[in-house]
Amino acid sequence: MKRSAFKQKSILPYNHSIQTDLSYCLEQNLSLLQDTFDSCDDLVFHSVTFDTLHGCLIYLTEMVSDHTLLELEQGFSAYIGTSGTESTDAIRSYIRNRFSVSKINEVNSSESVIDHILAGYTVLLIDQIDHAFLFHTVKESGRAVQEPGSELLVRGPREGFVENIETNLMLIRRKLRNPSLKVKHLRVGRQTNTEVSVVYIKGIADEKVVDEVHRRLSRIDIDGVLESHYVESMIADTRWSPFPTVHSTERPDRVCAGLLDGKVAILTDGTPFVLTAPAVFVEFLQSNEDYYNGSLIATFTRWIRLLGLFVTLILPSFIVAMTTFHQDLLQTPLLLRISADRENLPYPVLVEAIFMYITYELVREAGLRMPKPFGGPVVTILGLVLIGQSAVQAGIIGTVLAIAVSVTALVSFILPNYAFHQVIRLLGLPLILLSGFFGFMGILVGLMFALTHLVSLRSFGVPYFSPVSPARKEGWKDVFIRAPWWAIETRHPGLDIENICRAGTNEANPSRKMEEGDTNDKT
Repeated sequence: MKRSAFKQKSILPYNHSIQTDLSYCLEQNLSLLQDTFDSCDDLVFHSVTFDTLHGCLIYLTEMVSDHTLLELEQGFSAYIGTSGTESTDAIRSYIRNRFSVSKINEVNSSESVIDHILAGYTVLLIDQIDHAFLFHTVKESGRAVQEPGSELLVRGPREGFVENIETNLMLIRRKLRNPSLKVKHLRVGRQTNTEVSVVYIKGIADEKVVDEVHRRLSRIDIDGVLESHYVESMIADTRWSPFPTVHSTERPDRVCAGLLDGKVAILTDGTPFVLTAPAVFVEFLQSNEDYYNGSLIATFTRWIRLLGLFVTLILPSFIVAMTTFHQDLLQTPLLLRISADRENLPYPVLVEAIFMYITYELVREAGLRMPKPFGGPVVTILGLVLIGQSAVQAGIIGTVLAIAVSVTALVSFILPNYAFHQVIRLLGLPLILLSGFFGFMGILVGLMFALTHLVSLRSFGVPYFSPVSPARKEGWKDVFIRAPWWAIETRHPGLDIENICRAGTNEANPSRKMEEGDTNDKT
């Protein structure tokens, strides 16, 4: 069969094929909806009467609130209107004044009616009226706001995003009570029609970046969007790079901090993970808790985290290179101990390292998919330790290599972002291969290629390695150290936004003004 035979056009959903206005005839409007929702047994058509006029309530049973729906039906049954030409005006006035249901709107497009029915609204169609009344009767469901499990903090807010996009917008609005916070909605996915919201602070975010985000989102042409990574992969600058160029988080405080820095947030309905762009490399090594602790403690923690990055990346490959090519760099007692340990081992250290690395990945993946009653991550760590100990006792691998892989597995969890954590683990395997064939030179070449790739990356036009490369010294206060808040006078300089000043002037920073005043007095 020819390859072109598989390239059939997708069936266009309803919103591409129906672009008609509602009619004054109730039967005609109902016929249109019945044809559109053919074989949908969960769609209900409930007849109501307004004196001489007939109407119909249309809703999806599993998506509407029973309590609110009962309030609607009771209100319609209590209607006593007038007949004749004033009947339609009386109905409109009655609906506006009678019901306590929030968000009552009128539309005259069949496309909008279908969209709202699918969103959980109740639609009222009345004969001789070419408009539909929309009642917000969406059933509240899903998780309550709780602490996110993937970004735990000792000090800081305990609330995290949920799967409901309206709740997520509420969490952001509650922290940024400013009319400059702008929200724009759009729908993505031919079949799912997933709601996506673009959030930014007007006057801080770069308008070019905001326009670019909208342009990339509007170009998405896919059947369905079920999670934010669908959007992330479609708008990323470099599609084949393993490094994430869009940051994802479950924490509202992290998103709000990014918005205050001039970034743009992208919320996707149905997932608790919110995207922020542009993203830079150093961002994936930082935790929100860095800004909730003292400057000295946060700086020390960042350097520990950076050390953990290098340990995760090169420790197994370093052991392989040292054991295979560079034994002369070891002290004689340690060299004799390692030689005695490896005397009766059947395989070279490179094969042992690959075996342990793949075994760890298998155990880790099994732990993630394991039901919580069976242990989960705890079983993963204990399983790795027991497997390593058993392999050493069986004479399959060496003791030093088993310790190195176990330490690497534990230290890798020091990285705060899970997507970045996965990339660093992935890069460890090619470095092991390079070290097994070329020693330290292989590790150096591999790191140089990775660094060159990082420097060449961009996220929505922003250099991925900024403010380190290109160097922006004013941004180093929040990279190599975490300066006190009174010393961080500017937003992230790599974003190239016009409103760069955060609160660094004397007028905006009373504490600094006081310090300078004290100095002048002493002088």
